[in-house]
Amino acid sequence: MNNYLLLIGLSYVLLVVFIVWVGFYKGFGTKAKILISLILPLIYYLHWMGLQQSKGWPSDQTLPSQFELISADVLEPNQHKDIKGNIHLWLRPRENGTPRAYILPYSRDLHKRLFEAKQRMEEGRMQIGMLTGNDSKGSGSEVGGGMRLNFRNAPRRRLPAKR
Repeated sequence: MNNYLLLIGLSYVLLVVFIVWVGFYKGFGTKAKILISLILPLIYYLHWMGLQQSKGWPSDQTLPSQFELISADVLEPNQHKDIKGNIHLWLRPRENGTPRAYILPYSRDLHKRLFEAKQRMEEGRMQIGMLTGNDSKGSGSEVGGGMRLNFRNAPRRRLPAKR
């Protein structure tokens, strides 16, 4: 289960506990009111962070070690409009097969590799992304965290023999 979904559930439980505490605790004073006023925004912040990492939002977490590239979108940096640029990837991890969106900071080298991979996809060749350590002698694009990303053609699937 997604840890961030647990975080969201915990934030709701804490909110209910505070509301019950306020409702049943007689004679709470100014200190308790200040404490509640400080803790509730923390609960809302935890909730927001959990929503940001749940499915549907692009994740900024580390990419899976192997995945099928479904699509990519590149927003190039623009200094005049104060746009840093980023790369959105839509991919299917090899482990569980559930597609997920990821976001990476813009890199010229990764943009070039994605352009080439998308061209191969348009030719009908599925692309497999592989995340490796930085010690892999310059192959792939730097994606942070000491990791490099490279794309290759997936092996062609063989149709079963006709009977």
